[in-house]
Amino acid sequence: MDIYNVEAAEILANEALLLPIGESAPIYEKLLATFPTAVKYWKQYVEAYIAANDEETAKQIFSRCLLTCPHINLWRCYINFIKRVNNKRGSEGLEETKKAFDFMLNYVGNDVASGPVWMEYIAFLKSMPVVTPQEESHRMTTIRKVYQKAILVPTSHVEQLWKDYDNFENSVSRTLAKGLLSEYQPKFNSARAVYRERKKYIDDIDWSMLAIPPTGSYKEEQQCMAWKRLLTFEK
Repeated sequence: MDIYNVEAAEILANEALLLPIGESAPIYEKLLATFPTAVKYWKQYVEAYIAANDEETAKQIFSRCLLTCPHINLWRCYINFIKRVNNKRGSEGLEETKKAFDFMLNYVGNDVASGPVWMEYIAFLKSMPVVTPQEESHRMTTIRKVYQKAILVPTSHVEQLWKDYDNFENSVSRTLAKGLLSEYQPKFNSARAVYRERKKYIDDIDWSMLAIPPTGSYKEEQQCMAWKRLLTFEK
């Protein structure tokens, strides 16, 4: 039998969704042995353990796939998991979640689809409780740094992030805002222009396609060319 039969793999993955994790785990392992970069199977696999409240196994699965599959959907699943695990752990939990956000953005923060994650991180930082004026000042500096990184990334949310950053600086200090915004405006303009260019290449890619040995089909040829164009552009 052809282990790279994509239709058969999809049927198996759909069947696995209906089984308890004890029975579906071997199916996922088999699928992932064949398709180690299939984000959708990793996500489905780890979500089954999260649903079964098996945090330890979920962590192990994340440690196996996150760095080899730098796909935003998988990483967002990870950050939601970390937030949930640390939800009841007070300030220690908040610190762990912050570390996870930093870790995530370090790996996928330049992705074209990372805009919502930058926004989520900023919202998280804004919601962190502060007691002393020093803590408040430290938090403001952190938020400013994150905004300044986010508006340099060519994502679909770059304009929204710029508007939010503008509001943020003006709410802190109008005098200071003027200088900072005029310094960052050209950088933002450049990121926005790159995003528009980048989007043309990204729209041609079918992200759900599984990696299989070439069959020479028309769709594969098209995708291969689309990937080469995107890679040339990114370089």
